[in-house]
Amino acid sequence: MTTPTTKPMVTPVEAVARGFSKYADFGGRATRAEYWWWMLFTSIVSTALNALDRGFGEGILQTVFSLAVLLPTFAVTFRRLHDIGKTGWWHFGWLGIVLISWVTAGILLLATGVDLANWDPLSASMPSIVVLIAAIVSTLVVFVWSIVWLARQGESGQNRFGPDPRV
Repeated sequence: MTTPTTKPMVTPVEAVARGFSKYADFGGRATRAEYWWWMLFTSIVSTALNALDRGFGEGILQTVFSLAVLLPTFAVTFRRLHDIGKTGWWHFGWLGIVLISWVTAGILLLATGVDLANWDPLSASMPSIVVLIAAIVSTLVVFVWSIVWLARQGESGQNRFGPDPRV
């Protein structure tokens, strides 16, 4: 009886190449290495471009890069979720939770008469502090939840999203 052989782990260069070659490919599966190398690449480049922007005072390089890698970042996240057997739409669920919590916090703060442009947390009312803490906590919960899922080992063998990318 033979066991299926596994492919060697994805290298950083392969992960970045896959990110760009599968620019808008939301189907299939992505290994942990492919996902995390892509995220590290985009974070490093974004940070470097942000530093350049600050040095030259223009601020356009990092923005252009972020827009250029937005779609492939969503795509690799979808494929990573597929690898653990989850639908990629969970990614938009996480974003929705964070967006709703911060929009709600902003609306509640504005409704209570808080001037967000000149808001001083040291002299803020208790309800405004509670609202902000709730938004921060919900963001942290979603962040931890997403990290736990995206760091999980993918399902072995074929799943409903395609063949195992490791064999």
